[in-house]
Amino acid sequence: PFLLIGNAGTTNTGTIDPLVALAEISKKYSLWYHIDGAYGGFFNLCEEGKRKLQGIALSDSIVLDPHKGLFVPYGCGSLLVKEGELLRRAHMLTADYMQDQFTPAGETNFTDYSPELSRSFRGLKVWLPLKLFGVQAFRENLAEKLRLAQWLYQRFLEEPGFECLAVPDLSVVAFRYRPKRGNVDEFNRRMLKHINESSRLFLSSTLLNGEFVIRACVLSFRTHQAEVEEAFDVVKAAVRKVEI
Repeated sequence: PFLLIGNAGTTNTGTIDPLVALAEISKKYSLWYHIDGAYGGFFNLCEEGKRKLQGIALSDSIVLDPHKGLFVPYGCGSLLVKEGELLRRAHMLTADYMQDQFTPAGETNFTDYSPELSRSFRGLKVWLPLKLFGVQAFRENLAEKLRLAQWLYQRFLEEPGFECLAVPDLSVVAFRYRPKRGNVDEFNRRMLKHINESSRLFLSSTLLNGEFVIRACVLSFRTHQAEVEEAFDVVKAAVRKVEI
């Protein structure tokens, strides 16, 4: 093996791998340590997220999706590599049709760092919001999403019939309703259909240990306490509709 991958927030439940322990393993066996932080990596900007993501800086490379954790328009992913020269050596190429290409001294030509030559100005989507609002606005927004997920998780624990399949590390709450009779998976499939047909929110589903589970992912800059409370009410209303 040459590569070890840690997850800074899984898609299913937002669960964080033991990043420090994985770093120690990669160092012991001389492995490249990559972290998938596409969904959860930007929570490192806020204090609570930084505490949960301890060890993320020990990676050799990390993938981050600004169109998730920085709330920018879709189609903006990024790869950070600790030793950029290794990336350049892996991807840089020359060809006769590129002989007129000129990169001024001191500037970075990103065509040397990936297989992609022609590319759009994706960086503008990240630079402009940070320039306009500053990093603090994003810190506060991400911290709010963590609090909202914990609020929703606690409400499901307190509400009879609901169960959560994992304690949320970040902003994903995986839950299901266990009816007194009938097939649990089928009940939750019908419940999710009612939830999304309400057009008041959209939740997705997944399978955990073969069981059908509903996912609430709190990661929109438009989602605040009022929206999460409304979402909880919509879920409870869907239970009543299915039970009829």
